Amino acid sequence: MREFRVSFYKTLPNAVGHSPKHLQRQFDLTADSPSGALVAAERLYDQRSLEVDCVEVVGISPASH
Repeated sequence: MREFRVSFYKTLPNAVGHSPKHLQRQFDLTADSPSGALVAAERLYDQRSLEVDCVEVVGISPASH
């Protein structure tokens, strides 16, 4: 099992035409794989409450042996 950080973002255009990512919600979860962490985070986060344009999943602990 590893720890993963799952971040949900919304991109919003600004006055100069760039579209930076704005963090909407973030979870640190333990899972077997990045896809498992994403599934768990999606269960915790009601995506209907905020629109999400992208999701990042990053490992934050080394794999255990």
